[in-house]
Amino acid sequence: MMIALDPRTTVVAGDWHGNTPWAAAAISHAGMSGARTILHLGDYGFTFEARFVDAVEQALSVHDMQLLFVRGNHDDTGYLEKLDRDREGCGIVSPRVRHLRDGLRLALGDEIAVALGGAASIDRSGRLAGVSWWPDEITSQAAIEQALADGPAQIVMAHDCPAGVDLALDPRFGAYFEDKDPGVLDYCEENRLRLWGVATELRPRLWLHGHYHRLSTGSIDQDDGRETAVIGLDCDGTSMERNLVWLEQTT
Repeated sequence: MMIALDPRTTVVAGDWHGNTPWAAAAISHAGMSGARTILHLGDYGFTFEARFVDAVEQALSVHDMQLLFVRGNHDDTGYLEKLDRDREGCGIVSPRVRHLRDGLRLALGDEIAVALGGAASIDRSGRLAGVSWWPDEITSQAAIEQALADGPAQIVMAHDCPAGVDLALDPRFGAYFEDKDPGVLDYCEENRLRLWGVATELRPRLWLHGHYHRLSTGSIDQDDGRETAVIGLDCDGTSMERNLVWLEQTT
């Protein structure tokens, strides 16, 4: 059975990083505007502290909302793997919050969307494995193969952005981490190249992502003449207008 959502009452969110006050404010902002579902693009709960989980559940209950999220590179994979699962295979964080396993599909109106979590941490050298960085953070090859095997999809909900899309990032940022961790930029680009393969094979009309902490737009020209629009969302601590977007507005 496929999860079905109404695009008219669905809001997409960028990274929250387990920021409890921001999460509560964002949920309230979306709920008061008529949202019933938040689709979160990863780096959602980080280590999923009880304070964060409980506050999100309470905020969602006030507006009778639910939240579904894909896995970010800064989401504890060990925690997610241990969650009980519902009949769609989603991890149950709390009654109103579900983790969308990589490759899972949803019906958004008359369109099909696929969840594809994971990305590479450019700052992994400054993090502790299993505590603030998880070695299985990137998008797995198995998830990619599953996403492609299940056939066409019009929307991809990912944490990372495919290669070939200009992110206009400050090159000094990458050089700083490359100096500390030689090869880390290649490690990051490898994940983007994997996702480029998904984008060019599935040819979705829309690719949504977070990860880069900036509101951005781009596109991928497909070999059949069509175009995939790519939209990146900003993170917690910026503004609701940069962190949240109504799904219908992405058209």
